[in-house]
Amino acid sequence: MSLSEAELLEDVRQRLFAPVKSANPRAIGLELELIPVHKATRTRALAVNDSRASTGEVLSPLGRREGWQEESNGGDPPFWTLPDGARISFEPGGQIEISTAPKPTASKVIDSTQGLVKTLRDAMATSGIELLARGVDPFNNIDAVPLQLRRDRYAGMTRYFDSIGPSGVQMMRQTAALQINLERGEDPKSRWRLLNGLAPIVVALFANSRQYAGKPTAWASYRAQLWRTLDPSRTGIVYDEAAPVERYLRFALDAIAMRGDGPDYRAFRESIGEPATNRQDWLFHLSTLFPEVRPKEFFELRSADTIEPDMLAAPVVFVTSLVYDDESAHRTAELIGAPSDKLLERAGRLGLADPEIRRIVSRLVVIALEGARRLGVEYIRRPHLEAAYQYFARAL
Repeated sequence: MSLSEAELLEDVRQRLFAPVKSANPRAIGLELELIPVHKATRTRALAVNDSRASTGEVLSPLGRREGWQEESNGGDPPFWTLPDGARISFEPGGQIEISTAPKPTASKVIDSTQGLVKTLRDAMATSGIELLARGVDPFNNIDAVPLQLRRDRYAGMTRYFDSIGPSGVQMMRQTAALQINLERGEDPKSRWRLLNGLAPIVVALFANSRQYAGKPTAWASYRAQLWRTLDPSRTGIVYDEAAPVERYLRFALDAIAMRGDGPDYRAFRESIGEPATNRQDWLFHLSTLFPEVRPKEFFELRSADTIEPDMLAAPVVFVTSLVYDDESAHRTAELIGAPSDKLLERAGRLGLADPEIRRIVSRLVVIALEGARRLGVEYIRRPHLEAAYQYFARAL
């Protein structure tokens, strides 16, 4: 059964942008990625079949000891589901990803994530493996990092990215991000505008990936540069002031579908009237889009380099305070204006060395700290507020 553009617009409107009245309207979830290397040599530690200890060999007994449920993954390395609903899994280059369960407060998600990182790092250290909190692999080039997830999704992505340039494969195997998942809320269009406007600011404030493969790069966040250049049809800031939902549909339809081989790659819109194209094709296609903010059952802000756990309070406090405190959200929207692709490029290249971005960040930090105090100590405890303040003071 073929699809129609009208049907897909309604799907985007109802499933990705509809208002949400939640029991936990300030809920937050995190996805934090870490890059494993052998401490003695700085070479990448592999998920399986490593000539030294593999990360999978460390995680399996750790999971049994901690009561995690190990689950098979279609021939790829397994993943682990934790009692609270969090998940530990591998990215295509063997990066380890912590996906938290949604938490009702900022402090609960900070505590949970910091505890998991400590547990993982302690276990890995006994096998000589270090988990790096850097946005891109600072030591190894792409030739040293084989694809470690080989099921159809990742094999197909690799074929596609290989056909258009190097950034996509480097992104898959060598980057590590912090993704912040927020409620869509009762006014999702305003929140969508706000988050897309914040994306360049978040890139600049949390950039830590200037070095790649043993050499300095020209970007404050080389991770952001790889994401921005891997495929312009499926990345960047996706926003239209007058019609944000329709704009996201156009973005999705114009993005190249990854299924197929070689010269047959084409925009998804070219296949929607064909009988062989079905809803599962559409859902798969949506999962291969990587804008700075991605709409799902929540809004996923994808703009920060990953971060050391003792600094985690800074991005969590910054984003939740500017989004979930109404006064801060209003002041932020007025300050940053409409979302800007040009600002995104400068944020990745210059970071806080860009005078305009630095000025905006300085003002937003004040707004965020005031907003955090209004959200209250039950939402953001004082030690986390202080840790965030210390990060901002060092950064600025």
